[in-house]
Amino acid sequence: MDLYINTNWTGCYDNVYIALAIAWSENGNPATISTTGSTAQEADAKLLGALGELNLLSNTNIKGAR
Repeated sequence: MDLYINTNWTGCYDNVYIALAIAWSENGNPATISTTGSTAQEADAKLLGALGELNLLSNTNIKGAR
């Protein structure tokens, strides 16, 4: 699985920041994971926390800027 994380993707929509990660399985199936926060830093921190809880950070090839 490849996991793409880029804090430059975090955007503000209606006063809510959304952080996004995209994962591709070995079979080519995509999945997205998103989190929200009142600041970009909060959304990014929640995203990294969620990915850690799912054990995606240690078992996955991470690509993109963080």
